[in-house]
Amino acid sequence: MATTVERRDNVRLGTADIPYVFKRVPRRRHVHILVNEEGTLEVRAPWRFSLAKAREVLRENAGWVSETLGAVRKRLAQRPRLVTGTRLPLLDGSLRLDVRSRAQIDMFQCARRWQGRAERRGTVLRVSSTSLAEAELRTLIERWYRREAATHLSARVEHYSPRLGVRPSRVTIRGQRSRWGSCSGKGTVSLNWRLMMVPAELADYVVVHELCHLRHMDHSPHFWAMVGGVVPDYRERRRNLNALQGHLPL
Repeated sequence: MATTVERRDNVRLGTADIPYVFKRVPRRRHVHILVNEEGTLEVRAPWRFSLAKAREVLRENAGWVSETLGAVRKRLAQRPRLVTGTRLPLLDGSLRLDVRSRAQIDMFQCARRWQGRAERRGTVLRVSSTSLAEAELRTLIERWYRREAATHLSARVEHYSPRLGVRPSRVTIRGQRSRWGSCSGKGTVSLNWRLMMVPAELADYVVVHELCHLRHMDHSPHFWAMVGGVVPDYRERRRNLNALQGHLPL
């Protein structure tokens, strides 16, 4: 069975060479251009689509590509730096970063195989790293948020499942770039770890939304009635959640 093939390439748009990722996807029927939250340009295309055709599609949509890349890069530039004193959101509160490099950590902790860590101490998130490189700090902090999400979001699933009369077969924590959560036909509910960075009521809305998909795998009036039975102000929560898309610090 064919699997997705990924290739990196560059395309000339105006006076700039723009890198992008070209993905040929089995059984895909249409071409899709997207720019993810990290500013990576992608072309997802049918299996027999060529690299030359991908470049042609990008040139035909050069205006949209340039505008979208510019907007995403502007948001990225506005992200807070991961340094001591920076505050990161945690549901209805926030944590103050305390970043420590290898030189500030005792030699016992700095054994050869030590990879760094992030741990919470009250309202402080202490990140001990072998370097102060942004990518390494981001990885350590994300791992911490994922662990917190596994505990908190799973508990919220347990809270709402009896009220809705449903039970997921499995709950997973993921890092989806374009959605807050999803529900599979096999009953797996997947929730984005970034929900730990939004107000608790918005995270709860996503939990309820995905659990309702266990009963209704669509967005029919019956689905929204089920959501509204537990979250009457779901429309407002959905608007507030959409407004945060792409504006979180991680």
